[in-house]
Amino acid sequence: MTLMQKKKRSKAVKLTVAAFITLLQIIPLAVVLLNSMRSNEEIGRQLVGVPTSFHFSNYVQAWVQGGYLQAYGNSLLIGIGSSVIVLLIVAFAVYGLTKMHCFFPRFFHTYFVAGLAVPTFAIIVPLFFFFYKVNLVNTHLGMILIYSAINISFNFMFMYAFFEGLPKELDEAARIDGAGEMQNFVYNVVPLAKPIFTSVLLIVFVNTWNEFLFSNTFLQQESMRTVSLKFYNFVGKSGSDFGFIYAAAIISILPIVVIYFLMQDSFVEGMTSGSVKG
Repeated sequence: MTLMQKKKRSKAVKLTVAAFITLLQIIPLAVVLLNSMRSNEEIGRQLVGVPTSFHFSNYVQAWVQGGYLQAYGNSLLIGIGSSVIVLLIVAFAVYGLTKMHCFFPRFFHTYFVAGLAVPTFAIIVPLFFFFYKVNLVNTHLGMILIYSAINISFNFMFMYAFFEGLPKELDEAARIDGAGEMQNFVYNVVPLAKPIFTSVLLIVFVNTWNEFLFSNTFLQQESMRTVSLKFYNFVGKSGSDFGFIYAAAIISILPIVVIYFLMQDSFVEGMTSGSVKG
């Protein structure tokens, strides 16, 4: 077997594996999408199939009965707030540790990364009692603080590898020209780091949008509940109304799917640049 034939066979194997993984991801989503437009009778007769007639009223019923308008507002506010806070904290922290002469860099690096070693279940009970005493239960601010804290460690490691790989000559040239650290950050670092900044924003937003444990514990008022909680409650109330449940599932995941489609190039570029040092 020649080298060219080996390369072609290797490429064919990779494409086959990629296609198989893609199908594993797409088929469940396609089933949910098709069933969301079918009646309960159709789903009862055949679990998977193409709608004989499209029941778009399932979406209207799920949207109204599930209270998704208010849930969307809560999830967007919490998700955007958490994403911006994590990005600012991580970006400035990583910049300070990689581009500036700071004291005890190893200590601060370990400090940020140590959050990954703390189990979620170990902090949720004491955190709830603390938040209850300071009136942060059932508040957007409380959830933003929680989600910001639990997302900092991973994104710090993710961004640290990228910043270490940026050429130091740019920083030295900027300082020679008289630029301050903030000017260097804004005009030199930010343009180069836009893809990884986008990835961090998406990672945090998706994590907060899908998160259930903390939101179910700290958001007890119906008016404060997020999309994941509304979907959970809607499934419990709907019982065997599978058409409504599938429609509610599509409503719940639609923003995430749309965001990924619109920003997939920047996201992939940021993920690949952040995973390789240098």
